[in-house]
Amino acid sequence: VKIMVIKMHKSNTTLFKVDRILDELLINARQSIQEIAKKCKTYRQKVWRKIKKMEETKTIWGYTAVVNEEKIGWKLFMVFMKMKPLTKEQVELQINRHKKDVPGKLAVRLIDAYYINGTYDWIIIFAAKDWATARKYYDNIRKEYEEYLLEKPEMVDIIFSTIRWGKVNPEIEKLYEFVSP
Repeated sequence: VKIMVIKMHKSNTTLFKVDRILDELLINARQSIQEIAKKCKTYRQKVWRKIKKMEETKTIWGYTAVVNEEKIGWKLFMVFMKMKPLTKEQVELQINRHKKDVPGKLAVRLIDAYYINGTYDWIIIFAAKDWATARKYYDNIRKEYEEYLLEKPEMVDIIFSTIRWGKVNPEIEKLYEFVSP
C-alpha cells in the first residue's frame, strides 16, 4: 500500500491572493496588527485602517473560533431543503428567525445557512448535543417552512470535517479510521 503524504501550507487555508492583509487574517485572525504590518512590509496604521474599512463594508463579517464539536460531546448536522421560488415572505421569515435566535432557543448552534443554486435551495449546517435536539430543530424548520417546501427536507449528520471555514482539521489523519478493512 502506497501512502501519499500531503505537505500543507503553514497557513492551513487557501488564500485569496487579492489583498495581503486579508490573507494574513485568513491565516490567523488572532495575530496582532503589528505582526500583520511586519509580514506585509507596511505600517501598523495602514493595516488598522484597511481592516476597519473591510469591516465597515462587510467584506469581513466577523471573527470566530473553529470548534471541534466532538471534543465537547456535540454532533454536526446538515439540512438540505428544496423550496418554491424565493418570496419576500420567505426572506422575512428567514430574517426574523435569526433576529429571534430560534436555533439558540432550541439549543442548537447554527454554523452556516446557505441559499444556493442547484439540486437544493438551502443548506443549513448546525451543531447539537444529540440527535433528539437536532430532530427538534429539524422539525421546527420543517413546520416553519412547510408552505414553501417542494419536498420534505433531508437531515444528515456529519461524520467528520476535513476543512471548516478554510481551516484544515488538525486531526485530519483520523480520516483513515473511516476506511473499510
